[in-house]
Amino acid sequence: MKPANISLVLSSGGARGLVHIGAIEALEEAGFRITAVAGTSMGALVGGMFACGNLNDYRKFMTGLTRLDVIRLMDLAVSKTGIIKGERVFNEMKQFIGDKRIEDLHIPFAAVAADISNHKEVVFKEGDLLMAIRASSAIPSVLMPVSKDGALLVDGGVVNPLPMEHVALPEGNLLVAINVNAPRIDKTETVKEEKIPEEHHDSVSDSVIERARQLINQKWNSMTGNHKERSHVSGIFTIVNNSFELMQHKLTLNALERQTPDIILNIPVNVADTFDFHRAKELIALGYEEMKAELKKTEKLRSKAAKK
Repeated sequence: MKPANISLVLSSGGARGLVHIGAIEALEEAGFRITAVAGTSMGALVGGMFACGNLNDYRKFMTGLTRLDVIRLMDLAVSKTGIIKGERVFNEMKQFIGDKRIEDLHIPFAAVAADISNHKEVVFKEGDLLMAIRASSAIPSVLMPVSKDGALLVDGGVVNPLPMEHVALPEGNLLVAINVNAPRIDKTETVKEEKIPEEHHDSVSDSVIERARQLINQKWNSMTGNHKERSHVSGIFTIVNNSFELMQHKLTLNALERQTPDIILNIPVNVADTFDFHRAKELIALGYEEMKAELKKTEKLRSKAAKK
């Protein structure tokens, strides 16, 4: 494929959004130049890191996290506004972002959040970068929302998980979208998590995860009533996650009906759970390989069409 400038759109998707990092690496390796980026939630985080020139440092940080590191960063605090405070993780993010403002970045950047107080979409194209990313990433009932100017801001996936209409698209640029909320595939086809030898398994982190899950589900059950006949989907993590997946998938389909990107990479929603950040290395590699394959497929289709 002939190298070209591209406007890149990165979807929401929790830990699956780590796929974006590998996909960006594949695009740049193929000679593409990313001249604008827009993202929602994890897409806003990865896109923001790219736009401020610190994606490689962020990649190194993420690939160094263990399960226990992820739990420590989650900063659990069951309350009426969210399960995770987010202070620890965004303090870590500040070391990469600092006090940068969106309008000072070397390429145009946009992050999407949802204002649940006024029932509208909020698009950040200027202002504090870290705040915009935090607001865009605040999964409802999971991460505490961000209050700003009378608005209560939550994850942009609520309104626009693939914000193609908000990326700067100069004449001649290709529109490239990476969607990590594509339909589920059979479990046997999904990327397999790397097996950890028994002697290296982190039993401490597993026990922390289980205790945290039990605590949260106990709180949930106490509010909704504890019924033994309740199905296996009980528990706020499962209910919120599955509901959010369905909503994002439907909104993405609507977005793709309105606008068709030149290149789209679709990653099934069940390649990873929302908080599988300890699988960063594996998910980044998946994004790299899948984007390479997509670029190769797209080139073949264009070559075939040119011969007709």
